[in-house]
Amino acid sequence: MVLKKKDRTIQTFFPGSHINFQLDNGQWLEGPIIKIIHDSIFIEQQKEQGYLTIWGTPAYQLLNLGVLKFHVNEIVALPYKEKHVSIIDNGILFQVAGATYITLNIANSIIQKDPFFAAQNLTNIGIAAGVLLFGKILQWSHPTQITIGKKYQLQIIHLTDNK
Repeated sequence: MVLKKKDRTIQTFFPGSHINFQLDNGQWLEGPIIKIIHDSIFIEQQKEQGYLTIWGTPAYQLLNLGVLKFHVNEIVALPYKEKHVSIIDNGILFQVAGATYITLNIANSIIQKDPFFAAQNLTNIGIAAGVLLFGKILQWSHPTQITIGKKYQLQIIHLTDNK
């Protein structure tokens, strides 16, 4: 199975390789690929479960939930592998800062009975709105997943044995 961006191969998947993907119903699944047949993949669904030991220390175990079969068209998204997404890269920090300042400014105006539409206050609100908008632009420009569609295609390549 091959993930392509236009005609260029981005990533390949073989039986035994690990895959993480989103289904058309919004659910994310991950696990090793057991086999690829025709236009379907079989994966061993796995989940990492955390628990506390008898000494109170955290431990993890890998649960195998069974083999599932999916048609390649049911897969709608894959996560980006090479990108390290931080709180600054994805714009969340800027959005939270801008929204918090606007909320606190409104609350202070109500509590202190100051005019909300004063010239200096509107300037500060405008700057905070700009910071919030900058965070939203960062979020739009740094997606966390590859959406299968026009730009990216997921194809199953059939290999034949010519003896």
